[in-house]
Amino acid sequence: MAKSCVNHKETPAATMCHQCHSPICKACSLVTPRGTFCSTECGILNRDFKERQREPQDVHFSKMTTVIKLMAAALLIGVGLIGINVAATHGMPQLKRVDFIGRFLDLLKPR
Repeated sequence: MAKSCVNHKETPAATMCHQCHSPICKACSLVTPRGTFCSTECGILNRDFKERQREPQDVHFSKMTTVIKLMAAALLIGVGLIGINVAATHGMPQLKRVDFIGRFLDLLKPR
C-alpha cells in the first residue's frame, strides 16, 4: 500500500479498516474474526451492520410487491396488445402479423 497510516503519518499503511476503509498500520490494526478494524467502534458498527443484513425482511411486503409488479406488467402488455389491434384494424395493415387479439377474434368467428 502506498498510503500512510491515518494515525501515524510516517508509517506506511499495512491494510485498510473493513468498516471505514481508512488506511492503518500494523500497530493500529485491531484484528477480529469479522475482519481488521481501526478501532473498536468500527468493529461494533460492522457487527451491527452485518446483523441487520441477516434479519429476515417482511415476507408479506415482498410478496405484495411482486404481485403489484406482475399486475402492472400484465396491464402494460394488455394495453400494448390492444393498441396493436386498434392500429392494425384502422390503417396499418403491416401490424396484422403481430395482431394477436385480431387473430384470436378471427378464431372465434363462426364460419
